[in-house]
Amino acid sequence: MMENITYSRSDIVQVLRDLNILVVSLDRIGSFSHDLSRSEAAALLGDFFDAWDVGRRLARTRRILSKPFSTELGDDDMDELEREFEGLPHWRPNQRRPPPGEEVTLPYSGNES
Repeated sequence: MMENITYSRSDIVQVLRDLNILVVSLDRIGSFSHDLSRSEAAALLGDFFDAWDVGRRLARTRRILSKPFSTELGDDDMDELEREFEGLPHWRPNQRRPPPGEEVTLPYSGNES
């Protein structure tokens, strides 16, 4: 397992570009939807996710960030990231909220590791 990894400048710019589009847009949607009903706000958010290809942007970000990691399968039939992510929670119909310990607190100071 590598302790330090590197990325090309163009890869990092692409990741930051997509993240900036998403973060700024979500902030603006949140501000705009303050006076909307819950269903109107949900529709607005759904429209944004569809029109701005949020899923593809996030998948591209994950692909770029995953590049330096080994895809060689170990004795456990998992690659390096699969091993790191084993048991990682994700949204499910019966788990719509993050489990304890997975919440994000703001503001992020950049000092957390």
